[in-house]
Amino acid sequence: MDQDVSAFSPNEIERTLREFFSGRIADPNPEKLIHAVKELEGRFSGFSEYQFAKAAVLMQACDFATAREILVRLGKQLPSDSRILHRLAIAHLNLNSAPEAQDTYLAALAVAPQSENLRREFSGLLRVVEAGKLYAGVGRKKHRLSVVCALKNEADDLLEWLHFHKLVGVDHFYLYDNESTDETRTVIESFPWPDMITYHYVEGDFGQMRAFHHAIDSYRNGSEWCAFIDADEFLYPVEGDSINDVLEGVGSAPAVAVHWLNFGSNGHEEKPQGLCIESFSRRAPDDFPDHYVMKSIVRPDAIVAYLHPHQSLVLGCYVQEDGAPVFPIGGRCSVSKHRKLAINHYYTKSRQQLLKKRERGRPLAEGDPQRIRAMEFFTLRDRNDVEDLTIQKFLPELKKLVRS
Repeated sequence: MDQDVSAFSPNEIERTLREFFSGRIADPNPEKLIHAVKELEGRFSGFSEYQFAKAAVLMQACDFATAREILVRLGKQLPSDSRILHRLAIAHLNLNSAPEAQDTYLAALAVAPQSENLRREFSGLLRVVEAGKLYAGVGRKKHRLSVVCALKNEADDLLEWLHFHKLVGVDHFYLYDNESTDETRTVIESFPWPDMITYHYVEGDFGQMRAFHHAIDSYRNGSEWCAFIDADEFLYPVEGDSINDVLEGVGSAPAVAVHWLNFGSNGHEEKPQGLCIESFSRRAPDDFPDHYVMKSIVRPDAIVAYLHPHQSLVLGCYVQEDGAPVFPIGGRCSVSKHRKLAINHYYTKSRQQLLKKRERGRPLAEGDPQRIRAMEFFTLRDRNDVEDLTIQKFLPELKKLVRS
């Protein structure tokens, strides 16, 4: 905002502010937005776009009540601005105010009836509310902690992955196998506790989002918690032996953000003989950018919409491992925490496994230019700076399970 706006009309200033703030509001690292709001307070506090950005700052700081006050005021001034109404609806959701969120979504849809995001979120909220009424008074759910995972040619370490997560407290798996051509199904069938697995073989372009949406729609009320993770991600309690013990500490929170720790190849050219958590013991440094990326453990009956594979929109507020409220953006948090829960992300593994992974591609449609990532994307993540053996406290028991 180094332009001389003294000759601008109010409408031009509003438009300029909107352009200036738009990218910053969507940035998962909020420092630029916070700094800009502070810098522009004296000059532009009377403009609606400035107030909209200020509300975004307050939401990132989890001060949803004050943000809601600003957005309510803006909504009265600009009742035809669906952005304001949409942001207000999300503020209501974070405050666990379902009736107010419903009314605001209806107002937003009246302004923007073609918005797919508004329609999806509104219908999801209705499902959450109706399920709450239907299951009111029902006791403990069938499963305490489930995992939802989309698979494609993940046979290499899949049996270890299944045993590991059973060991740390998972009691059910919803697995979506997207036309695997390796031994994925054979491995799943070899798992000694078949009743713990609900298996779906799916054909065609079937990425994570379709798997997650199907799981939410089909099994919303079957589990108290669901972790949405990949087969190269090992979720575990840093302290203690069970993920469930950590979840006990977050009270009634609807969703927990758990952060990646990015592990490299350990210099392996070919797939090592040992277990994955044994063979890949070196990771990126603590301040590595990917460590701000989170995955979600969510109460499925609170999910309004899954925004992307890392984050859902829920009725209530996300928390981190210590119960502190957080407002993730784009599957990232501005502070990463790994003292109680972590996800070891074995993204590259050996070079042999990396090339296989790259050839398989991402869960996107055929012909999508982003389906096959450039090698640089992987090599930049082959970081082996820090030896981290934390997860190996589970190794002795895991070896017994895998080799039994």
